[in-house]
Parts: sequence; C-alpha cells; structure tokens
Amino acid sequence: MNSFTWKVARFEIVRQLKKPAFWAATLLMPLLIGGIYFISFISSQGVDENPEISEDTKVAITDEAGVFSAQAPYIINGDKEYGIEMLKNGEVDLYFYIPQDFLETRKAEFYHVSEGLEILNFDANILKSLMMQDAASRVDPADILALTGGYEIEDKKITKDGSDSNALGKAIIPFVVGILFFFFITLCGNRFLMCVVEEKENRISEMILTSVSSKHLIVGKIIAMLTLGFVQMLALIIPVGILVFINRDGQIIAPILAMIEIDPVTITLSIVLFVFSAVFYAGTCTLVGSLVATAKDASSFIGPAIIAMVFPLYFMQAFMVEPTLIVQFLTYFPPSAPIALMLRSGFGTISTPEYCASLAVIAVTAVIVIRLAIVSFQKNAINFGTVNLLKKKSKKS
Repeated sequence: MNSFTWKVARFEIVRQLKKPAFWAATLLMPLLIGGIYFISFISSQGVDENPEISEDTKVAITDEAGVFSAQAPYIINGDKEYGIEMLKNGEVDLYFYIPQDFLETRKAEFYHVSEGLEILNFDANILKSLMMQDAASRVDPADILALTGGYEIEDKKITKDGSDSNALGKAIIPFVVGILFFFFITLCGNRFLMCVVEEKENRISEMILTSVSSKHLIVGKIIAMLTLGFVQMLALIIPVGILVFINRDGQIIAPILAMIEIDPVTITLSIVLFVFSAVFYAGTCTLVGSLVATAKDASSFIGPAIIAMVFPLYFMQAFMVEPTLIVQFLTYFPPSAPIALMLRSGFGTISTPEYCASLAVIAVTAVIVIRLAIVSFQKNAINFGTVNLLKKKSKKS
C-alpha cells in the first residue's frame, strides 16, 4: 500500500473512531440485542409450565371428578368449603378444587392467600404438573411417548444415488453470509456515500488534491470505510456468537448447530464473496458521491443502486429450482450478482465453476467502479453544481 494511501486511510479511521456518533451507531444494535435477550431471560425465570413443589409447600386437592388415582397424595375427602377453610387456617398453602363436571368444562379452581395485586400467578400450573405425573404413573411408557410426542425424529435426506443429502444444513452458511451482507449495507451505506461528498460539500476538496492525488484519496477512503464497516460487523457478530454459545444446548439453537454442514469450499467462497461484494458496494457509493455536489443529491442517486442489488429477492422462488434466464442474468449482472450468488449457493442451484465466474465478474466490476470513482472525483472535485464524469477542456477563443 502506498504511503499516501495509508495516511488517508489512517486519518479517516482515527477521525471516525473519535466520533461518538460512530460508536453510538456501532453499539446500538448489540445493546438492543443484549437488552432483548436480558428482558427475555428475566421474564422467563418466573415462568414454569411444569413447576415442582418444594418440601415446605403444603397442597390440598378436592377431586370430585376422579381425575387423580385413589393413592395420589394431596387429595382430601372434604368438599370445597372444607378445603378453603384449611387454607384460611394456614393448614395448607395452595388449594385446588376439581369440580364434578371437569371433563366437560375443563375448568378447575385455584385458591391461595393473596399478597396484593397479582396479574400473573404461575403457582396454578402446579395442578397441571401433578395431574401429568399422576397420569404418567398409570400409563405405559410407550403410550406416553405416543401421546406427548416426547421424542425426536432425525431427518435423513438422501440423493438419487443414495448418498446423504443435507440441503438445509448446506444452506445455513450462505444464508448467514447474505444476512450479514444486508446488515453491512444497512450499517455502512450512508458512510460510504458521505466519505467523498462531505469534502465537496464543504468545498475543501481542491485543497486536499494539492497534497494527495485523487487515486490515493479515494482508495484510502474506501479502505478506511471498509475497515470501519468490518469493525461494526464484528461488534454485531461477537455478541450474537456469545449468545449462541450460551444457548448452544437450547431447543432451537442445538438442532440448527447440529444441522450445519462445515464445507471448507463453501465457507471460503462465501467469505470471498462477502469481501468482493463489500468492495463493490463501497466503490459504487464512492462513485455516486464523486458525481454529485451535495448529500441530498447523493441520496436520490444511490436508491436505484440499492434496488438493483436486492432485486434477486423479488425472484426468490425462481432461485429454488433449475436456473432460468432471469436467474442467469441476475447472477452475472454486477449489482445483483452478490445477492443472487448467496441465494443460489444456499439453494444449491449453482456449480463451483459458475460461482467462481460470477465472483470474477464482481471483482473486475469493483475495480472498474473504483477506477471510475477516482477519475470522477479528480474531474468533479471543484464542481458544486452539476454531474460531469467526462469533462472536456474548453477551447480558447
């Protein structure tokens, strides 16, 4: 890397890192995710669908419907009035009344001494837990599994030649990369757009070009913005990775982790695709910024570029089957190629040579776009009114 390019990149990185707005934008999403997880964790602590009774808790049940077996504990011979009187005298802590028409109404009553306003009281679920335990003691274990569905079914997909097929597991990594790229665009799009416009809008670009060439300036800014973008992505990925690790044995996370197929080729191609796509997107935004005079004009120009990039999402179903003409076009059309490749890789409808060919298209286009941004900025650095990519020298009269 040229020393001037490195100076520009270092200057941009340090300048952005010193801004509180950068760290606010960087940490907002991780803090939001952490806050949602913390609230969910705290709220789930008091919820137990099958709570257990402590040794000190005294429970009494009046079972007029005969739901419990005769030898079940906690069953009393008295009626509802007798049970409520036991509760009032402090003989029991919780009292449940199962009326005679319970099987028809499916309603039971729960009595306990109130300690104030109670919007939710999960002690009522103790009756469900006791009823399930009593029923399980009278039923064959095989019947319990059949009725409750408390077993797992391993999904074994095979191809026509009999080999193992794990289509969903193979799709997880490409789809995750696609989601990360979408977040990358969302988090860094405006910064890429403004990295050049602000110099032109503040009318200091002509002074900058007296000390550094447009090539070093543009390349340095792109490197700096990409570096800052990856910092923001790491700030998002690390907390999510920690939460996944903490909940790796959870009912939702564990099956997904077990399903993921680790393919070095797929991982390598996905990482290369993400990097090439990020460079292409950064170059596109920089080119737009070099063509316009103000941030207001830039925002209107960048819209079509973003729409073209996410255009494959409108043809999601077409990417699930054998590639059609529109799918082939979107795969090799540079603005839409990143998302198209991620979709086709996830659905398994693209070969490795075709994948590499599309990657080459993205890489070459990224270089061309950056080169155009350099030329455009050099020619329009002091142009504050109109877009002029190919400015011609005026003839002297």
